[in-house]
Parts: sequence; C-alpha cells; structure tokens
Amino acid sequence: MDDDRLNSPSSSAVTLEVLGHRLHIAQDPNSKHLGTTVWDASMVFVKYLEKNCRKGRFSPSKLKGKRVIELGAGCGLAGLGMALLGCDVITTDQVEVLPLLMRNVERNTSWILQANSDSAPFGSISVAELDWGNKEHIKSVGPPFDYIIGTDVVYSEHLLEPLMQTILALSGPRTSILLGYEIRSTTVHEQMMQMWKNNFIVKSIPKSKMDNKYQHPSIQLFMMEPKAQQKCGDDTCTPSEVSECGRGSDEGNESGEAESEKEGTAANPIVNGKPVGSEKRELDDWEIRRYGAMVARLMQDIKIT
Repeated sequence: MDDDRLNSPSSSAVTLEVLGHRLHIAQDPNSKHLGTTVWDASMVFVKYLEKNCRKGRFSPSKLKGKRVIELGAGCGLAGLGMALLGCDVITTDQVEVLPLLMRNVERNTSWILQANSDSAPFGSISVAELDWGNKEHIKSVGPPFDYIIGTDVVYSEHLLEPLMQTILALSGPRTSILLGYEIRSTTVHEQMMQMWKNNFIVKSIPKSKMDNKYQHPSIQLFMMEPKAQQKCGDDTCTPSEVSECGRGSDEGNESGEAESEKEGTAANPIVNGKPVGSEKRELDDWEIRRYGAMVARLMQDIKIT
C-alpha cells in the first residue's frame, strides 16, 4: 500500500481553495497509518461539491442543517467541504487518527469563522471515534443521517463487509451515500460494486460533473440511495433520475448516467481535459501528485529477473 501513496513524504500539509476559503490540511505521510495522508479522492470530492453548489441538492439552501457523517475521515477534508455548505457534520475515524483529525477540524473551523467572506454559511463539524462494525460507536453518533460520505475508504477486501454493515446501520430511508475513491484493485472494485448494488441504487458521477482540473480516470465518485427510497431531497425522482439530482453546474442538459471509463489510461492520462504531452508547460502540484501515483503503480507491475 505504501507504493500507492500520492504525497511526498516530506510534505506536512496540503493547501486547497474550497468555496472561497483556503483550507490548510495537516498530514503525516511518514506515519504507518493510512488515515494520516490527504488522498487525492478527497480533493476530487470537495471540488465536485464546489462545482455543483450553485443549485440542486448540493446548494446551501438544500444542505443547510442536514446531518452528515464522514467515515474513515483521515485528515478531514471531505467533511470540511460539507460543513462549508451548511451541513452539521460528524467526522469519524479510528482512535489513532483522531488527534490529527481534531487538529485539522479545530484550526480550519477557527479560520473559517474568523474570515469575512460572502461564501456559503458554515454549518458545524465535530470529531468522533467510529470503528466500522462497532455497534456502540454507531449508536453513539445518533443515526440515521441525511448523508454518509467517505473518500478512499475502499482499498482492502476484508474491509468491504464491515464498511457495508456500518453504512446500513447509519442509514435511514432518506439517506444518500456519497463515496469517492481511487481504484487500486479491480478485484476489490468488482466485489464492492456487487455488494453495493445488492443494497443500493448506485450511480457513477460523470467526469463532466467534476471539476475540470481535479479529476482523474482512476478516481471515481459514486452516489447511492436505498433501493426502497426514490426521493432526492425535496423532489421526487425515479431511480433512473437519481444521478441527475446533483447537477448544479451550468453545463447543459447532460445525462447523469455512468460515463465510459475510457477517458484516459496510465499510459495516456488526461489532465484538464487534454492528453498529457499535448503541449509543453510547467506542471502544477496536482499533476505532479498524479504522475507520482502513476509511476508507483507502474513500478509495482515491473518484475526484475
């Protein structure tokens, strides 16, 4: 798993502009715990929220006061994004990660509340311990929630069942689940998709709905609704329309169906909508991180004899 890390071991923080606020997320890439690194899927997630917050289900008027729980929060970036849209967020992880998570939440909340900004009103965000499958932890956070979110929580086969059981225990008939992650194992991905489809209506968010820069073919976002529930916020939808409800950008009347995954490959990645190598220019931090991940995956596949 270490080869899949996307951040430089010397990097102690990630700075990202989100919804008019400059978030400073401390991390500890040298830690042995995966939760102390800011993974790229969380950056894709918050920039997706930012792009789609003008109208629809992710507008502050629709999200204000909604209860959100973040699973496997790590450094807390995704939860902060939801709080910036007016949600009341409980961000959770294992006890070893909580000190860093609490530090990020407290510092960024303080800066956000002090800033004079015309951006969306800040909701609230708190930190809690939650081990997947732990009934006492689940009960203590007070389910059900309006939204369950998570980024890069799917990376190992043995975690699929406890993650699913935790999501089900935290869900109600009107709960929406938003998950984003980078595919690192096709076997785990296929098992996960089958498990999700057995329990939820699953829609893949098209790349066209994501931020033009903060996206990558290997990073996917999924929106899920309970099978018995066909409501999106205050508007009634059929299952086939669930993926349309998050459309907040002014990009025309595009379908919300899952996009083809043939938008780029490891050999021909796409950045900012263009194949890499199409023009000479200086790489920015996001692109350097993505190339680092690509090289790590390629090195894993090389066998020296």
